[in-house]
Amino acid sequence: MALLKDKIPCFILVGGKSSRFKEDKSKLFYKIQYKKCKKVFKKVYFVAKEKKFKKYPFFIEKSKTYAPIFALEEIIKKHKKVFVLSVDTPFVKEATLKKLLLSKSVACKNPLIGYYDYTMLKNFNKHSLKIFGINKRCTKIPKKELININYKSDLKGTKWQHLL
Repeated sequence: MALLKDKIPCFILVGGKSSRFKEDKSKLFYKIQYKKCKKVFKKVYFVAKEKKFKKYPFFIEKSKTYAPIFALEEIIKKHKKVFVLSVDTPFVKEATLKKLLLSKSVACKNPLIGYYDYTMLKNFNKHSLKIFGINKRCTKIPKKELININYKSDLKGTKWQHLL
């Protein structure tokens, strides 16, 4: 595990518009996700069209389109083997990150959490903007870990409801 985590960087996607949330939700979760990822990966970066957080490493994506497939392609072309995580899935556990990394897979129900490498570039279909099926290996992850925070109401009843 130590060698794998040292060789594969983690990229936390924070470049979405957060239009349904009505404010930049990455500001609520970036520290939580970064801290969690640093326990698993030696190198952790945020990904967006511009640097959002001072004192944190960033990968600036070049695409003008707001779709994770373009950022993912840029990252893979530059780093060859990567792990990605969306900032708005704060319930994903550290153990799950390790499991996906070791199996070189993505979460079956949310492929914005998992492993990708350059051999998968042939599976990209930028016309559909979908990332399902790029990594054919998927691992079942408990549904509660995959909750994507899209609305403020998604935080009700969670340990982050105080952020509302």
